[in-house]
Amino acid sequence: MGAPGVYTVQYDANFPTGPWTTLNNVQEINVRQGRANQLDAYNASSATITVRYPTGYATPITAMVPGTTIQILSPNNTTYPYSLYQGKIRNVSVTYGKPYVSSVGNADYLEIEVEGYFAEAARASGQSYAMAAGTLSDQVAAMNTQAGTTAGTWGSLYGVTPNMAATTISGTWGDWMNSALVTINGRMSDSGTITVRPYYTLGTCTVNFSDTTNNATNQVYSDIRFDALADNYYTQVSVDPESYAIQTVTQVGAVKPYRTLTVNTLNASTSQAADLATFLLSQYGAQEFAISQISCIAEAQNTFKLDNLGLSAMPECIGAKVNVTFRGTTYTCIIEGITVHATPEGARYTYDVSGADLNNYLVLDDAVFGKLDNNKLGY
Repeated sequence: MGAPGVYTVQYDANFPTGPWTTLNNVQEINVRQGRANQLDAYNASSATITVRYPTGYATPITAMVPGTTIQILSPNNTTYPYSLYQGKIRNVSVTYGKPYVSSVGNADYLEIEVEGYFAEAARASGQSYAMAAGTLSDQVAAMNTQAGTTAGTWGSLYGVTPNMAATTISGTWGDWMNSALVTINGRMSDSGTITVRPYYTLGTCTVNFSDTTNNATNQVYSDIRFDALADNYYTQVSVDPESYAIQTVTQVGAVKPYRTLTVNTLNASTSQAADLATFLLSQYGAQEFAISQISCIAEAQNTFKLDNLGLSAMPECIGAKVNVTFRGTTYTCIIEGITVHATPEGARYTYDVSGADLNNYLVLDDAVFGKLDNNKLGY
């Protein structure tokens, strides 16, 4: 389905034991992962799939019920699990049309609504669980044990993860995760599994965007949007850590009324919270006009790479660095969210991004974030 390749939709009512069964007659796919803006809280990713259902009334697909696992395989990769998306059915609905002859309704359509794995954490009550202080990896493992979630952190792959404060989970585990992500300036994807990425684990796309170059390492875009980013401009930052005093920093020369950003965190110390407040003010203390969105048509690409931008699968693109060339200037951006709309006629990929200047921390040996006197040391 959809040039330049086929999007395969499969379901498994017994996941992970299998088998996967392919859905036929898929007419439309819509996938949304990540978030629009850097300071947005995370919600569960989602997908809707519309399928022609001519024999469904007489012989319905019994697995089309909430909880069944759905995966969408991308044109470039039909073997990598959830290469485009994987989640669980949230709801199904059927639209019955006319006529209905010999147990066939050619105008009948099935719509499947799918949600990412973060939805399970967002619905799971913390039940006042006493989370012990520890590393992010330790606390994520505790959440998995208590809530039955399947989350992991890329920080452990780098030999270290941030220290987190002790806390009581009085809300949902999704609330806790959003506080943890603010604390580490992290990113989260929830396709196939929940993956938490601290700022120093951001990947790098090997395929970039260009307004003129269209080849194996550059995808040409049809639209690009610059935004004043008013929601990313603050003159005062207050960090309210769970176990320590609020830390507030104010921009030198700022006058009241301040534009105040207040975040609830799980910092492991007062000094860590103060460092985070200073860091956030350094990032958001200036008004910017920057790229906020890039939109590409699949059929316009000479070598189609929009579904993974050179990485293993689309979920890995969330939080990854990518270069965007616009009228002779190259900008480095961070992918915050991705929307895919595909039909038999074609597909469009839209990427919400934040600029490197809003992610201006020092990561040693990094080509973008490893420049001395240009970046701030991680907190």
